[in-house]
Amino acid sequence: MKKKVKVEEAVGMVLAHDITEVDLEKNFKGRAFKKGHIIREEDIEKLKKLGKEFIYVLELSEEEIHEDEAAKVLADALMGENLYRDPEPSEGKVNIYSEVFGVVKIDVERLIEFNMVGEPSCPTIHTNMWVKPGQKVAAVRIISLTAPKKEVEEAVKIAQGGIIRVVPFQEKKGGMIITGNEVYKGRIKDKFYDKLKPKLEFFKCKVEEKVILPDQEERIREKIEEFTDKYDIVVLTGGTSVDPDDVTYRAIKKAGAENFIRGNPIQPGNMLTMGWVKGKPVVAVPAAALFFKATAFDIWLPRLLIGDVITKREVAEKAHGGLCHNCPVCVFPICPFGRP
Repeated sequence: MKKKVKVEEAVGMVLAHDITEVDLEKNFKGRAFKKGHIIREEDIEKLKKLGKEFIYVLELSEEEIHEDEAAKVLADALMGENLYRDPEPSEGKVNIYSEVFGVVKIDVERLIEFNMVGEPSCPTIHTNMWVKPGQKVAAVRIISLTAPKKEVEEAVKIAQGGIIRVVPFQEKKGGMIITGNEVYKGRIKDKFYDKLKPKLEFFKCKVEEKVILPDQEERIREKIEEFTDKYDIVVLTGGTSVDPDDVTYRAIKKAGAENFIRGNPIQPGNMLTMGWVKGKPVVAVPAAALFFKATAFDIWLPRLLIGDVITKREVAEKAHGGLCHNCPVCVFPICPFGRP
C-alpha cells in the first residue's frame, strides 16, 4: 500500500516510485533513486535538495516481503556445496557463483517446481556443464517489488538443502591405449595422443602412461585390466568401427566392463564406447575426435572425471540435442550440442 510521509520519517521504508534528478552543471538528467530503494538516513539531505519534502513509500504488511530480502532468502535455500552469492542484491537480484572448478549439478525437477510457485524466479545454466571459480551459475529474484511471504516460504521449502551444487574436479591419473596395426607397425604416426592429452589435463587428469598396441583383442584386454589397477581413467583410441579387425570395443567388454555402452546418438562421436572396469571408467574414442573440436568424448569427459556413472538412459536422451550444428566458429560448450 502506498503512503505519503515526510522524508525525515521515511528511513527504513521502501520507495514506491523512481525519483529523477536534474543537474544542469553536470548536464545530467536521470534516476537518483530507484523504485524499491530502502531509504537510509544519509538519503534524507539529498531528497530535500531534489525538492522532496514528502515522498510515497510502500508500507509492507506482515504478509509481504521486499524483493531484496526475498532474493537473499531464496538464494540461500537454493545453494548447495561449493557456491556463494552476492552479499547484497542489485536491482532486486542476487547472483550465485561457483567457488570451484567443477561440474554444476542442478535438480531440474525441483528447479521447475520452484519456478512454478509464482513470484520466485531462478534461471540457471544447464546442469552438468563444467564451470570455473567465480562463474555465474544462477540468478535469483522475485518478479514484483514485493511478494507474499507464503510464496517465498513455499519456494524455500522446495529448495531446502540446495537445488544447485558444484562437484569439484580432483587431481587424477589416466592411462592411454593407442590401438591399430598401422600405428603399431609405424606405417602412420599416432595423432590421438596429442589431441586428447590436453583435454584430460585441462580437467586436472594427468596422463601417466601411453602404450601403442596392435589390433589384438587379448593384448588390449590385458592392458585395460592392468591400467584400471593403476589409473583413475583409461582412454583408448581406434578400433571402434564396424570393421572385422576393429576389436577395441570387444576387448573392453571382455575385460569385465559393467554398464557397457557401445555407441551413442551423438554426432560427431557416434561410435564412442564406454564401460566401467573395476569401478574405473574406460572409454574408447572414435576417429571423429581428430577432426572436430567437440565430439561425444567432450560431452562425457567432465562427468567421467568427477565420478559419474553414465546410464544407457542418459546416453539415449542425448539424441535430443546430440547433433552438432557445425557452426563456422565453434563455441562449445556454450552451445546447444549435447545439452538437455
